Amino acid sequence: MNAYAPAKNLKIIEAASLAIVSDIDLSSAVPAAAQAPILLPDLSSDVVQRDLLLPWQRRKIMQFIEEHLTETIKVEELAALTKLSKTYFSRVFKSAYKESPYNYVLRRRMELAKELIAETDAALSEIALDCGMADQAHLCKTFRKVFGSTPNQWRRSSQAVQRTPGARSPSTTRQEANTARFN
Repeated sequence: MNAYAPAKNLKIIEAASLAIVSDIDLSSAVPAAAQAPILLPDLSSDVVQRDLLLPWQRRKIMQFIEEHLTETIKVEELAALTKLSKTYFSRVFKSAYKESPYNYVLRRRMELAKELIAETDAALSEIALDCGMADQAHLCKTFRKVFGSTPNQWRRSSQAVQRTPGARSPSTTRQEANTARFN
């Protein structure tokens, strides 16, 4: 008997390019299996959270942004810190913080400007440079877009609130505010 030739009582089942020799008759089972519906899980309703920033990446990004808020911050620098490509970093950042890296940095700069405007008597042009903005016009335009009022309107309203009885007076200078903020 040839080793490669099947015995006369064995059935040959071909599956793709593989021939399986068996003494079990599966001819009745194969059609039933072929008619059975294939059920795949419905992943359309499940949120697959693959795009995440790791905790160490979040810490590095936030620390870098806070330390360099007054300077130009490029997405390439942030991506290099996290060891991700620029486009992938932008996607996972937006997924994690619900806004783009640019908008996040801009919002943080406006929050810093808001604090400096309320707490100091410095000129808006100085505050603009302290917040990493190009000039006073850039600060005013962006401030109005973010907060809905101009920096001068914000300063007047915050000083009016501070003048109420029991509120402290805005006696700190810009130097003291910056020193307190960075120390």
